[in-house]
Amino acid sequence: MVEADLLCRELQPLLAEKDEFMPKITFDNYPLATVACFDATSGELPRRFLDVQRNNLFLKKLAEQNVSAVLIGASTGQGHVRTPEELDQWFLSTKEVELGNTIKIALLRPEDGPDWHQQHVETLVQAGFDIAFVRPGTNLDADATCQEVSRDMQSACQAVVEADLALGVYSIPDVSGVPLGTDAVADLQQVFGQHLVAVKVTEADYQSSTKKFLTDQRLQDLKIVQGWDPFLANALQDDPVRCGVTSGPMSFAVFQYLHILEAAQRNDWQEVQQAQLAVTSLFQSMQDDPAKFADLQRAKYIMGLGHPLLNTISQQQIERVFAALQQLPRPADRERLSRSLNLMQDGPFGDRLLTEESAA
Repeated sequence: MVEADLLCRELQPLLAEKDEFMPKITFDNYPLATVACFDATSGELPRRFLDVQRNNLFLKKLAEQNVSAVLIGASTGQGHVRTPEELDQWFLSTKEVELGNTIKIALLRPEDGPDWHQQHVETLVQAGFDIAFVRPGTNLDADATCQEVSRDMQSACQAVVEADLALGVYSIPDVSGVPLGTDAVADLQQVFGQHLVAVKVTEADYQSSTKKFLTDQRLQDLKIVQGWDPFLANALQDDPVRCGVTSGPMSFAVFQYLHILEAAQRNDWQEVQQAQLAVTSLFQSMQDDPAKFADLQRAKYIMGLGHPLLNTISQQQIERVFAALQQLPRPADRERLSRSLNLMQDGPFGDRLLTEESAA
């Protein structure tokens, strides 16, 4: 911990003058549920581009359902394939869309470097974001120590804090290559104090990831945000005060997630579990490897938000999703999920989804 303590001493003078200023999002008013948003894309390979008008229409439709927050910068495939320029464009493109009480959250990447961290944060302030998350960088070795992980994240974190945005940190080893452990988060908390409000955990083993964050006494002042969706019911029941969700599947299952959260608020844990199983069925239908997060590009395409940024989707992969939808045992789950997948109401499978909704 010597290296982390030294880093803390180096950065504290830079942050001391910020102590009297706090971001408007804190532990107490952190959003319960955040949609990790799909990005509407258009164009053809080798490189598709952001469809700003359709992307903002998608954000507006989500906000109309009173979702607490939307996350911009998440990946709908296996990895964050956008360039820094594309990411900055995506942040800035949301500036004009009216989202009511729905707040905007960003995700920053250490490997983009200090100049881009500063540029991104300036864009976030200009576009009205309230929170920015930072994950471990893809530039780290697979055996990086917790001190190396936390040091790698410092530049992006510092840029966020100096702009008086709330800070979150994010473990997603599927993308970054290394997890963000509790020791690394404790190091970051020493440096950034109350500006750090949340940890998002997207890992395939609940006990060794989310559960460890919940039970670590050093992190009791942080929201623990579940990101591996099949574990949401566990997290909410383990600690309904501290736990929330940032969900990619919520992009394609918004009505089902709102139902799950309402059931959790009335402590109907049996309904939470049953409704979550329906989402998990669709999640698994897009999951080629059980140890890897589902490829949500398939749901994005079904919804009419464009083709994948780089790869292609087969008809067989689409049919797996529809088969999972049709095999759900509870009609109400099928109805909510069909309606969610048809949120845009003009996608390539709109008629088929209307049939599924009506049949339910």
